[in-house]
Amino acid sequence: MSEMEIEMTDDISGELSQMKESILISVVESNGFFRSQQVGEPDLTLAEKRDIASKLLDQNVPLFLERYWKYIKLKDVGYFESFKSYEVDFYLSEIRKFRDDRLNSIQIKNRRYGALKKMIQEGSYFSDAEMKKRNPYLYHQMIFQHLTENERIAAYKEQHKDEKFSSFLLGQMERNVENTLFEEQKNENEAIKEEEDDDDEESSEESELEDEEKSKFVSASEKVRLREEFTNLMYEKFLSGKDSQFDYGSVDQNAEYDPPEKYYDDEEKYFSNES
Repeated sequence: MSEMEIEMTDDISGELSQMKESILISVVESNGFFRSQQVGEPDLTLAEKRDIASKLLDQNVPLFLERYWKYIKLKDVGYFESFKSYEVDFYLSEIRKFRDDRLNSIQIKNRRYGALKKMIQEGSYFSDAEMKKRNPYLYHQMIFQHLTENERIAAYKEQHKDEKFSSFLLGQMERNVENTLFEEQKNENEAIKEEEDDDDEESSEESELEDEEKSKFVSASEKVRLREEFTNLMYEKFLSGKDSQFDYGSVDQNAEYDPPEKYYDDEEKYFSNES
């Protein structure tokens, strides 16, 4: 064997050793099954878990994969390539699908979060006017109904300050759509309340009257809290993909919103431990 071949063999052997070590670390830190224990028996130590996992990996690769495939990272799959069998090939395929789906899901969440931060900074998509268009009923319940007359006038002027006379008709059409959406959301909300309400009609009416009275006397700090809650709900709706008119493809498939690569390594490790 030539020196070059010896070096290549050593390199491959070194890579396999690194992958094996990474595999064992991932498995030992997981919530996987190691052995049956009696009630009251102390939990296995990390050293005991490693000893069990290491022996199984050396003696029975298919069984090792059956137990721990969800905890193995994509970069370590190469360790098993030489163990050819139907069972091994099956679990390697499962690892690739599981990791690809997981990383795609993480990637989409991170890109949406990156887009959210950018849009908050720009102050357009998450302005009061735009959020009110998307969820007029929730805006009314949590913010508008608690404003004083002067605050309502100021809010209206702020929301329409850039509206030119030439766009008045378009603005009116948008307001008609908003009013229709308000009624739809109101009806949906009332239908949900009716389903959840197990009390009699009298107590329900009393509760409504109490809510009306409370809405007249909302403190400044409570207004701030309600505004923050409303805004957070709108953020969560965007992140979960429920803004029906938003083009999520422009974000989900856009690498511009990716965080640093190291972030994905940390995320993968976290989800491996959670699996």
